[in-house]
Amino acid sequence: MKKTFIILALLAVAVSARATDNNTNTYKREGTTFSKDTSKQTLAKSDTPTAYTWRDSKGNEYPIILHTYTRGEKAGRTTAYVIRTSAKTGNQYKYYLPEGEAIAKEILAETK
Repeated sequence: MKKTFIILALLAVAVSARATDNNTNTYKREGTTFSKDTSKQTLAKSDTPTAYTWRDSKGNEYPIILHTYTRGEKAGRTTAYVIRTSAKTGNQYKYYLPEGEAIAKEILAETK
């Protein structure tokens, strides 16, 4: 009984601590207008923005970002991705480009 109570108490503390961490503003304010803050996406140290853009099938253009893997079996390899925003939820996500490694090699060759 004591173990169950202690486990439940620790679980409640962990859940409440997690809830307070998520209370950061997920909106931005411009004057009297509030909107969803989409600037939460930050680049990792191994990511490099470029001056190149990717055009999707709908004609939208996104800046290409190069990502160099630092761990695992892909360590040292570089690939390309763009940051897209979901139309339904407004959340940002990384979209790794098809043939991303070939695109990255071409961009790196031109910038040298």
